[in-house]
Amino acid sequence: MAITTKATSNFSFRKLANAFDEVFDGYMEDSYEDLAQSARDNIKNSTGIAPLKESSKYIRRKGYSPKGYGGKTTSTKPLVWTGNLLRSIKATKNGVQAVGYLKHHMEGYTVGGGKFADKFNFKGKKVKPRNPFFTNITESGKGGNLKAGFKKGAEKRMSALIKKINKVWRTPQK
Repeated sequence: MAITTKATSNFSFRKLANAFDEVFDGYMEDSYEDLAQSARDNIKNSTGIAPLKESSKYIRRKGYSPKGYGGKTTSTKPLVWTGNLLRSIKATKNGVQAVGYLKHHMEGYTVGGGKFADKFNFKGKKVKPRNPFFTNITESGKGGNLKAGFKKGAEKRMSALIKKINKVWRTPQK
């Protein structure tokens, strides 16, 4: 006894593949803006960012700076002395851009030599990462995840992506 079945579908992977760029380009652009905004919020609120050391607070209060910027301030928020870094974080079509020195804050660094470093005995001091995008990786290897602010918009972005996919790959019922 043979059983015959017939299946029909109302979607086409070929249609989705042909429209791939159209569907996913907008998804990434929305993600970049959300990621940039999340980083700006994390800096403004000091969310998950290591606090300043007493030496850095002292330098801010006195208005000392290796390059002469900043002026005197009592602000103790990390990464927000002049506001240049915060203002520089922007979403682009291809990702998120910021001033070049953000790389040092994201990875951490060792203070080099120079008159300023010598005057305050900073040469060779290690500065821990202050990454506004990702959680710090611990010695156990945990961390490195996107911070919570970016995750808030993930459901909205995913829902919009699913709607686009459903719109593109549907085929008429036969």
